[in-house]
Amino acid sequence: MNKLPTKREPPEPAEVEDTPTWRDLGERIRDLLKDALREGKALERDLEPRLLPALKRLKAEMEKLIAKLEQRAGAGKQQP
Repeated sequence: MNKLPTKREPPEPAEVEDTPTWRDLGERIRDLLKDALREGKALERDLEPRLLPALKRLKAEMEKLIAKLEQRAGAGKQQP
């Protein structure tokens, strides 16, 4: 009676890539950053027409609130 596990087949050798040089890594990073900037600019162009009206409304509401608070602060100073 044999209770030992069966012999495993040897694993296939993994493909080994050449280690990239620092110059190659630097070029890859530059390419990725250029792509990210390009995509960010495209996204900004797409979103700007939709965001601009909302930002203008927000600015108007903030100006109203500031004026209201300034009036309260001015009224508080006048009463001794």
